[in-house]
Amino acid sequence: MPEDVKEQRVSEIMEIQSQISFELNQEKVGKTFKCIFDRKEGNYFFGRTEFDSPDVDNDVIIDAIKHYVQLGQFVNVKINSAGDFDLNGEPV
Repeated sequence: MPEDVKEQRVSEIMEIQSQISFELNQEKVGKTFKCIFDRKEGNYFFGRTEFDSPDVDNDVIIDAIKHYVQLGQFVNVKINSAGDFDLNGEPV
């Protein structure tokens, strides 16, 4: 199969998956989840809900300028907004 056909198919699949993920993430806005944080990059802490796997599922992002979370610990986080593959929230 030609390389350009492979790339086109991957692109189509990722576009469909992006829309599915966005719709599922919108359902999480306003809800609180138990999350664990494993890294800080710049002004943000990154983690995931207790239901998600590293490197596969959504990142939960918290503004490190406004909030502090201890890495490796579970924190209850209210999701304030969501994109295709990220959830933005704040500790409660």
